[in-house]
Amino acid sequence: MRFWKAVMGFVAASWLFAPAAQALSVDLISNGDFETGDLSGWTTAGNARGETFAVNEGTRNPHGPLRATEPLSGSYDALYVPRFSGAASLTQFFTVPDQVFSATFSFTERVGLWGFFDVSNHQFRVSVIDKIGDVISQVYSTASAGLQLGSGTPSDLSFDLTALMQANQGRTLGVQFELEAQHWSMNASLDNVSMMVETPAAVPLPPTIWMMLAGLGALGAMGWKRRRSGGQSA
Repeated sequence: MRFWKAVMGFVAASWLFAPAAQALSVDLISNGDFETGDLSGWTTAGNARGETFAVNEGTRNPHGPLRATEPLSGSYDALYVPRFSGAASLTQFFTVPDQVFSATFSFTERVGLWGFFDVSNHQFRVSVIDKIGDVISQVYSTASAGLQLGSGTPSDLSFDLTALMQANQGRTLGVQFELEAQHWSMNASLDNVSMMVETPAAVPLPPTIWMMLAGLGALGAMGWKRRRSGGQSA
């Protein structure tokens, strides 16, 4: 009996002094680089004329002085080039892990606005929404009437959303990119969208611990047999 108590104590100590749980890094966004060549994993909503985001392989031509626009990276990105006014969006939902150590939301964007700079309500917005589509946090937006002018310069943006994800652990959330354009002088490109979350990874006992436990078990069995043989011979 004392032998098995010692074994149980050894196991408990092994767990107690094992290294702290490691963090597993997970991207909650699928097809964030659009390299599937389509918008799989994403949903779109268009303006009143049905215009919305589409995959761009370098042949789509924004209106204005620009010609065919190369993807921001890789072979594809997502591009919205409206001819008419209204808002269009690109959205993806995901489930937040039950435990979150940290969360970083990143994407590359290029917003083009040329001419008609004084038109109100030109705006590119990025939000985190709940499962019914209500905005719970606006992560980024250009100024009304357009902050970024000219042909547009690619920007790599990153945001620490740890507190937001920790407050919504286990819930379904979404990221939504929305461009509200009043006419054809504004367009938006997106690429490299990610929601990197660090969550606990279960750490099993090291193999050496299991080998030691197996050895102790074998010794215990041998001792039990010896005691039993001694008892029978007596």
